[in-house]
Amino acid sequence: MDTIDRPIRNEAEVDRVRLPGAIPKRILGVALTCLAILLVAGSWLYWRPSASVVPSHVYQLHADRMEEWKPLGGAWKISDDVIYNSSHERGAKLLAGSAAWRDYTLNADIRFEGDNADMGVVIRANDEKRGVDTYNGYYVGLRTLDGTVVIGRSYFGWAEAPPAQIPGGVHSTVWYRLRVTAVGCNIAASVQNLATLQTAWIAFEEPSCLHSGRIGLRSLNAGGSWRNISVSPAVWDDYLQLRRNAASVERPEVLPGPPWWTPWHVGMLFAATLALGLLSQLAYFRIQQWKANTITRERERLAHDIHDTMAQSFAGVGYQIQGIRSNVVRSHHLDARHVADQLSVAYQLVRRCHEEASRTIAMLGSPAPRIQQNLLEALEQTARKIAGDRIKINAEIRGNPTALNLRLADALLHIGREAIANAVTHSDPTMLTIKLRYAGNIVELAVGDNGCGFECTPETMGFGILGMQKRARDVGAKLEIRSAPGTGTRLRVLARLQHGSLLQRVFSNVKNRF
Repeated sequence: MDTIDRPIRNEAEVDRVRLPGAIPKRILGVALTCLAILLVAGSWLYWRPSASVVPSHVYQLHADRMEEWKPLGGAWKISDDVIYNSSHERGAKLLAGSAAWRDYTLNADIRFEGDNADMGVVIRANDEKRGVDTYNGYYVGLRTLDGTVVIGRSYFGWAEAPPAQIPGGVHSTVWYRLRVTAVGCNIAASVQNLATLQTAWIAFEEPSCLHSGRIGLRSLNAGGSWRNISVSPAVWDDYLQLRRNAASVERPEVLPGPPWWTPWHVGMLFAATLALGLLSQLAYFRIQQWKANTITRERERLAHDIHDTMAQSFAGVGYQIQGIRSNVVRSHHLDARHVADQLSVAYQLVRRCHEEASRTIAMLGSPAPRIQQNLLEALEQTARKIAGDRIKINAEIRGNPTALNLRLADALLHIGREAIANAVTHSDPTMLTIKLRYAGNIVELAVGDNGCGFECTPETMGFGILGMQKRARDVGAKLEIRSAPGTGTRLRVLARLQHGSLLQRVFSNVKNRF
């Protein structure tokens, strides 16, 4: 059965069945794509900007044609087929043409109006600004100081090739004909004295060159005149015509810049040194002030600790001794049992005062007191001494125990003891829980009981709770107390171990102060 007569069963077969002489779709698509590319390329070549094509143009130097030129500095005017610049401004420029112009030849006659000057033409100029060498392009000109023709590259700086000597030198009031040809990265120029017909040539090459830019006139330190200005397209033979007369092809040489010890730089260096000295002095005074403040705060903290512990204990001892003295004075028959009880209380107060004094001395002088390593054990012993056998004590530690610094260990010990004493004295619990947990850079102390609890409000906080809050603030810890009538009390202290780097601690101190 013929293929055309056979019925098509599915859509996939549609692509496989072709009529005789039919063109494959893939070949047709490739052909259409190539045709579209050719049309786009041809359109670009035909409609490309005409500004990139350098015209053959002779500039008509009349006053009404000044709009062809763009002045940057100077005092320019056109009169009698001559362009004049009467200004002695350094680097005055007068620009024309398009930034897209590439290979061209520029002709101009030039004449100096003064000595010790520099004037000529600019080619392939871009990014022009007012000032000396404030453009990106090339300059070819005459120099009266040494009677040479010079060529170089300006890029908001200056790099020139070795200049070529002009026979007879360069003089004011004499017209010189300058011809400059730029093709690719090659530039050549000739200068002819129109009075003596003496000629000099120079050739220049820069590998990483500018390929396009405007033309212009430029003078330095003196006024000047330009005439017979024209531009035309250039080819390689035009460049060779000038190149063959030059002694050699030169490359730009970067001229040394001014020394760094200019008055401005010296002044800035002096100002920077003075500012650094003042900042150092200010930092020194600030560090001394912080040191004095730290010592003052530490003295205040020690004064509070002594007042809260040893001073109160001594006051209690004095009260007990005063009571014994009163009994001795008033009574002829002393009750030995009563006196013994009062002496026992006084002894306990003296012992407690001795313990507090020993602990304070250890904190100040001992590098590693016992409570740094065994804080939980110290708190458990305190609880058992106060509660005896009436209350069940549950002490628990979690995490990896880390040696605490002296201030933090002392603060947690006092807070824990105060919490234990408050629980035993006021809450009437049957169980007391003491937990110490280490987690990363955090240490947590929790003291809880199952006693009667209380309404935790600012009004119900006594001196004990206020003292615990102050101790927590002194070591940068967070204190939480949760309690309600009939639910017991739970105290929780969170503090950092302060094992951070020196930079972190300094940053933290500065942050806290400001």
